[in-house]
Amino acid sequence: MSEKMSRRIAIFLFWLLGFTIGFTAYLSLPGVTAWFSSVLPNFLNHSMMGAIIAGVVGSALSTFTIVYWANRTA
Repeated sequence: MSEKMSRRIAIFLFWLLGFTIGFTAYLSLPGVTAWFSSVLPNFLNHSMMGAIIAGVVGSALSTFTIVYWANRTA
């Protein structure tokens, strides 16, 4: 029972982390994409740049979180 409960807590915490990252990224994305659009050439439109940034940040943070958690519990 304890193992099942701790697994549910871990899943909930990873969900909460993902939600927080997504929420924060959504709020900060217009400023970041505007900056990238001014720095990089215009071969990518505004929405594509935002999708790339959100994907990279989300995947990096979730990967680092999982690796940290796996090494901590090993």
